[in-house]
Amino acid sequence: MITPVKVGGLVGSRPPFLFFGLGSCFVQNLAIPLDRINIPYQYNPLGTSFNPVSIAEQLEWLIQSEATLNPYFFYQGVYHQLQAANKFQNTNESALNKLIEGIRSNTWDYLNHNKHPVLIISFGTAHCWEMSETIVNNCHKLPNDLFKRRLLGLSEIRKAWDLVLTHVPKDWQIIFTVSPVKYTKVGLEENFISKSILRLSIKSLVEQYTNCYYFPSYEIITDELRDYSYFKNNGTHPNEVAVEIVFERFKSFLNF
Repeated sequence: MITPVKVGGLVGSRPPFLFFGLGSCFVQNLAIPLDRINIPYQYNPLGTSFNPVSIAEQLEWLIQSEATLNPYFFYQGVYHQLQAANKFQNTNESALNKLIEGIRSNTWDYLNHNKHPVLIISFGTAHCWEMSETIVNNCHKLPNDLFKRRLLGLSEIRKAWDLVLTHVPKDWQIIFTVSPVKYTKVGLEENFISKSILRLSIKSLVEQYTNCYYFPSYEIITDELRDYSYFKNNGTHPNEVAVEIVFERFKSFLNF
């Protein structure tokens, strides 16, 4: 017997929508179905992100002109922006600057095409990587001994998001979700602990900020569907059938 997960819905929200996503694979999985129904959507201009602190820092940088990314890490003749994906590296610092600032400008222009964009924020894991006690988004395949992995705490996730949410316009709506992808590299026990931290951090944000919502993609996959037939052969990522089911529930959440 299956008990359907209640999805709730946005308050006072009506199409047309303009969507912008940051975070884990869920925001990428929305691209094809949203395009199919002609909904404008851009996502992850700096690449896929997984931990909530890095996602908050990216959003702050994208919407606040005074905000900066971490300084480049220079290694063996190459400049690396570790707050972005692996492709954001270059032997030419000026070229890398131009690429990254162009992304910020284009993203800001996109968000301002519509006075009321909807942000989709997908947390992947509460585990993060640090270099010299600074959280990085991506290790760029640099030597392992440059980094250490640890588990983020609720208070530091909340601190990062309290900061960025003071700068997000109040008429922007923000949908948080937790990725159902299993991070088996850290072990299943650690994966469940991580997902619990993410879920609790979102709960606290939704309870305080009236423009923040939670869409239960994690619960739909792991509890309502709860069968490996809804996962790809690797057993960790939801398959196309599962993505379509979640998207139908997401449309209901959006009052489509």
